[in-house]
Amino acid sequence: MTAQPDELSFGDELLADPARVAAVRRVLMGGATAAGAGLDRLTRLAAELLDASHAQVSLLAEEQVVASIFGSSPSDAERVGPLEASLCTVTVRLGAPFSVPDAREDPRVRDLPPVTSGAVRSYLGVPLVATTGLTLGAFCVYDAKARSWSARDVGVLSALAESTVAELELRAVSAEMSTKATQLELTLSAADTGSFDWDLLNDDLRWDDRLVDLFDYERDTFSGRIADFTARLHPDDRDRVTEALKRTIDTAGDLSVEYRIVRSDGVRWVQARGRVLTDPDGRAVRLLGVAHDSTELREARDRVARVLESMTDAFYSVDRDWRFTFLNAEAEKLLGRSAGDLLGTVLWEEFPAAVDSDFEKAYRGAIESGRPTSFEAYYPPPLDGWFEVRAWPGPDGLSVYFREVTGRRRAQSDREQAIVEREQAYAAAESANARLSLLADASHLLAQSLEPEQVLQRLSDVILPALGRCVVVGLVGEAAGEVLRRDLPSDDQVHVVHASHVSPELQTVLDRLATSVTRRTSDGFGVGAVVRTGEPEWLPAITDLPRRQADLSDPQVVHDLKAIQPAAALTVPLVSRGRQLGAVTVADPAPDSVDRALIADLAARAAVALDNALLYRAERRTGLTLQHSLLPGQVPQLPGIEVAVRYRPGATGAFVGGDWYQGVVVGDDLVLAMGDVMGHGMRSAARMGQLRAIVATLALEGHGPGALLDRLAASSESLLDLELATLLVASYSPYRRSLTVASAGHPPPLMAPLGQAPAYLDVEPGPPIGSLPGEYAETVVEVPEGATLVLYTDGLVEQRGDSLASGLEALRQALDDLRLPPEAVADHILESLGRAEGAADDVALLVLSHLPDA
Repeated sequence: MTAQPDELSFGDELLADPARVAAVRRVLMGGATAAGAGLDRLTRLAAELLDASHAQVSLLAEEQVVASIFGSSPSDAERVGPLEASLCTVTVRLGAPFSVPDAREDPRVRDLPPVTSGAVRSYLGVPLVATTGLTLGAFCVYDAKARSWSARDVGVLSALAESTVAELELRAVSAEMSTKATQLELTLSAADTGSFDWDLLNDDLRWDDRLVDLFDYERDTFSGRIADFTARLHPDDRDRVTEALKRTIDTAGDLSVEYRIVRSDGVRWVQARGRVLTDPDGRAVRLLGVAHDSTELREARDRVARVLESMTDAFYSVDRDWRFTFLNAEAEKLLGRSAGDLLGTVLWEEFPAAVDSDFEKAYRGAIESGRPTSFEAYYPPPLDGWFEVRAWPGPDGLSVYFREVTGRRRAQSDREQAIVEREQAYAAAESANARLSLLADASHLLAQSLEPEQVLQRLSDVILPALGRCVVVGLVGEAAGEVLRRDLPSDDQVHVVHASHVSPELQTVLDRLATSVTRRTSDGFGVGAVVRTGEPEWLPAITDLPRRQADLSDPQVVHDLKAIQPAAALTVPLVSRGRQLGAVTVADPAPDSVDRALIADLAARAAVALDNALLYRAERRTGLTLQHSLLPGQVPQLPGIEVAVRYRPGATGAFVGGDWYQGVVVGDDLVLAMGDVMGHGMRSAARMGQLRAIVATLALEGHGPGALLDRLAASSESLLDLELATLLVASYSPYRRSLTVASAGHPPPLMAPLGQAPAYLDVEPGPPIGSLPGEYAETVVEVPEGATLVLYTDGLVEQRGDSLASGLEALRQALDDLRLPPEAVADHILESLGRAEGAADDVALLVLSHLPDA
């Protein structure tokens, strides 16, 4: 069967071995296909010995290349063909001798082109296996007639194949050596370097033309003896060079020597390198090497040496073996050693403290990477100093520039210490400023807090997590009842009204403890003791839980106490105006006594803010009671109309404001008033009550809206202790469906007729009451059937950050296409304008609708 492994074609299988293909290419580059007697003799001999008409050597790379053939003379193009078309490919694939007595009958090859063309009827091939074990191709014989092949035939062809492989490898090696010799010659020529070969046994010295010319000889005057070399040596260098040659030969080592030669045109420097070759017994027999004119390089080095000697920086160089090759005077001074002592010695042996130090790491790193490096490092006694070092690697070793920087390092250390001390001073100042800023911010936040709960939360926010991990506030008496919003018995219990923990997981535990553990002013420790004595309590290290039998009776309490137990705790009293409100405990506070003082200061400020909030809440409660007593619960109703009113106290200020409304039935008409007395608090509420009574009286006397405002403005100074007030008076006649309006600086009413867009009435406002006396014009408008009329105070349409115009437009849009009864309209307006729960200012609202006739 001819099926190939892994279903590869012949060519693909052979190319799957890159090493084999590379070996074939090497043989081809060595001239395997060039005409030569060796291969042709072997193919002719194979044909004669095996009585075959043809013999062929095939090399198989990406294609089959016929290296030699007997029996035909193919062209160069015909010598190359596809792998799939060759019987030799089958031989290589099998890796063993392959014989075919009759190719037409053999299914493995009968379809191959050489068989179908009639050129091959019988075939015998053996693989060409190189000394590396790689198969290069096949050596085959074939005939156009059928015949059998004997074991002797296979043996003869295999022997000839071995000779063929030897011939191919010899050609490849010869070609490679020729190439390398050419490359070496080009290299030496480009470098202007000559080569020498000294036969030590026969004193036969061979120089190439470059060395003959360098030593000022002619080819016919050079005797080829070592005496010719010695004759040109400078007298001062002769002994040194002779000793170097002797040492190299005796040790069978390498030669590296620089010397001067005397020529007819002057003295030149020569750099020579060589190596001794030995016989099997280890005896030196030859010295091979190269030499070049180093005069210019030597002169350049001398110039560099003179420059280095004049440098203020210290300098030394070492070779690849870390031996000193040069030191300038400054290096001798800093190292405390002379050049005579150090030249030729090993750096690590002379300065052992450098081993495994920053010096060695940097030096070896520079050599390995080929990149310069710079660093500063300390060398211990006897040098005992800091050095700034720059190391430059080169082909011959390492060049090192260095200077002592001990003084600068000490000054730098002093500066750094000064900087550290300055930074510490800055940090202390910043910490003090931060504390002051914290106090200022806390004071501002606490002063703005009008609710007790808000005061406690802001105190907690200021303390956590900067000053502690947990805050617990306990209050007593009325203060606790106000915050908890329930009546408490008059006893000595301290009620926890606020607890916060930085850990969300422990917050639940803390909340549970706040309601589980009882604290009393009779306690000998903790919150109760601090409330009783008014003195802070500092527990720097809590080693055991405060034990009270009542607390320990509940296993959950014991578990929670252990979970929440702090390492330290600070409890400070909350005292305002001489009144003990309670105490605040901070768990795990900062250990700094300054921070403890800061917590105490914060607690004192929080106590005042809490006391103010409690007083404010009491005033608010009283004021709201007064205000609700002054405002009517409802406005009188007339047949055919519905009226709804709303009042929302302000959320800031004293809460009790001066916004009010009034409704009075005068005959068949309904007189409505909407006013706003400037200010807040009890005084504003009282003035509002006075103004409401006077307006009702004037209306009942029969004064229309304009006349009413005229009378009120003229007598306000004598009748009212009033700073300023806006007021709108409207008289509505349901039978005439007319509305008469006059305004004292008050926002105009809004009317929303059925099926039409809402619009503000064009009312000419007069001056506010309490400013200047004046005349107040009346505006009369017809109220369409089913229309809705809205009266309001400025708190409904004014909001910080927004213009009055935007508020008025928002109110107008709230009534657009609205079909609801007055009560629903009032709620809708408050919800749409965000006033359902109140606003910053008081809000008064009155909605009137004239019902359609039945």
